[in-house]
Amino acid sequence: MRAWTRLLLILGLLAGSLLAPRPAQAQAAGPVYIVQPGDTLWGIALTFGLDAAELASANGMSTSDPLAVGRELLIPGFEGISGVLDRRSIGFGETLRSLALRHGLLQSTVTRLNRVVNPQRLFLGEDVILPQGDGDGLRIPEGAAVMVNPGETDIELSMRTGYAAWALRTINGRQARVWSVPGETLIVPETGRPTTDLLSNLVAAELNPLPLRQGLAAELTGTISGGGRLAGVLGSWPLNFEPAGEGEWVALQGVHAMAEPGMLDLTLRVIGENGAMDYSVSQPVYLASGDYGFDPILDVPDETIDPAATGPENERVAAVVGLVTADRLWEGAFAFPGPYTKSFPSRFGSRRNYNGTGYNYYHAGLDFYGGTGTEITAPARGRVVLAEALTVRGKTTILDHGWGVFTAYLHQSEILVSPGDLVETGQTIGLVGATGRVTGPHLHWEVWVGGVPVDPEVWVERAYP
Repeated sequence: MRAWTRLLLILGLLAGSLLAPRPAQAQAAGPVYIVQPGDTLWGIALTFGLDAAELASANGMSTSDPLAVGRELLIPGFEGISGVLDRRSIGFGETLRSLALRHGLLQSTVTRLNRVVNPQRLFLGEDVILPQGDGDGLRIPEGAAVMVNPGETDIELSMRTGYAAWALRTINGRQARVWSVPGETLIVPETGRPTTDLLSNLVAAELNPLPLRQGLAAELTGTISGGGRLAGVLGSWPLNFEPAGEGEWVALQGVHAMAEPGMLDLTLRVIGENGAMDYSVSQPVYLASGDYGFDPILDVPDETIDPAATGPENERVAAVVGLVTADRLWEGAFAFPGPYTKSFPSRFGSRRNYNGTGYNYYHAGLDFYGGTGTEITAPARGRVVLAEALTVRGKTTILDHGWGVFTAYLHQSEILVSPGDLVETGQTIGLVGATGRVTGPHLHWEVWVGGVPVDPEVWVERAYP
């Protein structure tokens, strides 16, 4: 073969390789997910029920390749679904059906994409994936949706929407059922009505923080219309809602540091002006572990862990911090009650073992360094509701800040206030000591919310509510 012929052949092969079709981009082969900060290949694969190797292979990469924020990843196995997949959190009162209707999607689409096993147990704050594109059988027909009100008959519903009852049943696939269920969401074509997840008298509800964690205070806010008030229960703790504006209600409730992680039911009730319950809605909330550590075994006087002493004292304190006063006395974040705030000998939530009896206790407060006589100052405005010497807690002061929020100061050498006193932020209320169950002088500071101790450091870092 002549040289120029060989050269042309080589050039032809090179051109062919350069012009050969490349693997299809993610956008053309199915739904894509855009990598967010903190995402990992394994985490994304788990979200969509895939194996990491399968996800990597579908995107022409290996499991060891770096994952850049903003990269589009093809999500295999979802034929008929296209476009970018969006992540959002479940709000209070949302169901799989109402979520699908709000975004104009078939419920089966949302169920399939999120591998939903029990549609009735979507928990508050749970992340769900929703498609932004269109696909065959992906979306519901054009139309909006309304909810059936309590006591509303099919005739009344027809008058409100302008559609005959039989037509509504047909549109919503309810031919086998001739009645409407209160709270049920129905598609009503061409009404222009917005999809809603809650009935009209409970306009909105929100829980912070999410996820909920052991040892934190839950903040519940709700808006109702038409008068009445808001009530509710979080797990086994009743919620004490206080008015915070026109139709606005706020409740603060501590979650025990040793509560079992898992699902808690959150129930909100609208109580009418006549005292009767107008509406109730429940939704599970995930409670995460606080990941608390363990303190070394502590040697303390036996009488300070004797149930004969601890039982009555705990009941005495519980009776004080279990009250709820309507006047909110504090504003903004709390201040530290001691001068030494760079480090702490023991933090809230750490598991404790007294005298080798097992790690059956936890630290219900925050300890401060300081020798006997160091000043203790009020972290926020409050009223003194207890100031006395106790067996386990030593010389103790408790302040009521309103709305079920209390702070306690233990092991003092001197108490400088009396029950009934109104104290201001920064006012000296006592002196550090070593009374009660201690191994040396220090201040033990507690924050109680709804009768439950919570992490005091969080109350210094942020303002409630």
